[in-house]
Amino acid sequence: MDTPAKQHPPDFYKGLNLFNREFYYECHDVWEEVWGEAKGKEKIFYQALIMAAVSLYHFGNDNLEGALSCFQKALNQFRQLPNRYLCLNVTDFVKSLEEFYAGVSVKETQLTEVPNEKPRPKIHLEGSV
Repeated sequence: MDTPAKQHPPDFYKGLNLFNREFYYECHDVWEEVWGEAKGKEKIFYQALIMAAVSLYHFGNDNLEGALSCFQKALNQFRQLPNRYLCLNVTDFVKSLEEFYAGVSVKETQLTEVPNEKPRPKIHLEGSV
């Protein structure tokens, strides 16, 4: 079940654009402003997205330990939300993150399981907000 129709703050869409263009550090900065204003489940939602962005930022810098740690934090936050929240299919987005990180381990000395060229997860909103 989705939440009632609610407009995201304008900076959310700016961060969304940055995320989908793989500017994760910049996205994180923008979304932190949105997160700081949010309350309740919305705060959890934005924090989960921030942690997903930070995990992909660390991955891109070959910091697998940081990437996997932030990925786990994002999963923990997403698990507190319904399957669909604020027009994001949370289940599908989490699945795309899990597929991206499948086979990645901090014990790896190089990115052998997941080449750095592997497409990054994208965020697609469904319906109107």
